[in-house]
Amino acid sequence: MNSSEGCTTSIPGRLALFLSFARPRTCLPGMLAFYLSCKLLELPIDLDVLIGFAITFLYSAVANLFNAYSDIAEDNENIPARLYLLGLYGRRRLLRSAYAVCGVMLASAAVVSGGFVLMTAICIVIAHQYSLPPFRVKARPVLSISLFALDVAFPFLMAPTVAEHGTAVLGNWQFISMAVYLFVWFAAKGLVKNLPDYDGDRNAGLTTSATISGTRQRAAVVASVATATVYLGPLLLVATGQFAEKYLLALVWFPVVCIQCARMILRDDSRSANNMLRFDMVVSTGYLSTWILLVDPSVSSISVVAGSLMIIFLMDALKLDTRKKEDIG
Repeated sequence: MNSSEGCTTSIPGRLALFLSFARPRTCLPGMLAFYLSCKLLELPIDLDVLIGFAITFLYSAVANLFNAYSDIAEDNENIPARLYLLGLYGRRRLLRSAYAVCGVMLASAAVVSGGFVLMTAICIVIAHQYSLPPFRVKARPVLSISLFALDVAFPFLMAPTVAEHGTAVLGNWQFISMAVYLFVWFAAKGLVKNLPDYDGDRNAGLTTSATISGTRQRAAVVASVATATVYLGPLLLVATGQFAEKYLLALVWFPVVCIQCARMILRDDSRSANNMLRFDMVVSTGYLSTWILLVDPSVSSISVVAGSLMIIFLMDALKLDTRKKEDIG
């Protein structure tokens, strides 16, 4: 496995496997956070912003590729089918593919500005060190949640490097409060993300935000409380005067989130937890999309939202993912 070059030779077969490991359905929150930031800053949708879309999307994709390369022991416990796919694609080929994506990201960022290249380089370092040595942050529970939260918060902070007067955001409290909120919101998402793999991670000896809770039930309660709390965030943002009352409409997702929390606590088997996690990506995408449409209910925003949802449903229909329903026992 460690030295495998894979045994799938057809280009369509390799492409399908690459997409499965990149997991496009999970790459949308960062891109949507970048778009939300652009709209809050009232940036026009030009070439620089379009490149930003691509890079913030690829940021999550390359993190998924590095994760699939590194997590042999954990996947053997949690998702054995992923190791079969890794054998088909080739582990060394997967690492080369990940570095190739990094090269594309840096080359694309160079078209925008030097500052954007720097921010993109930081993205790559975060994605790499989350899963790989020397730091392998995912094995450090508190730090790993913080780094995971940057998957959304950092793309949001990248938008000012595209703006003509990006440093003006330092005095923009609406922008700053949203950046902080997105960080906390996705940190709670990290607690949810670790829950389905509780048993497998513990068996593999990996310490996560879930396994340190002692029991799966306790981890589910912690993740549920954190999740329900962050989805009430619009109340605080509006109460502090940073956003208008119309943004309270984002609370429409709160009942859905409460159902998700109940699923976390009441269903303790891996298959149910995995199904909950897969649907949680729909909830996360829908929630960010709601914020986008409240900020800018334009045709371009509707197109971005519709395109994002289409990616989720298309990837599910084509089964291009390494955490499919049938992959979990």
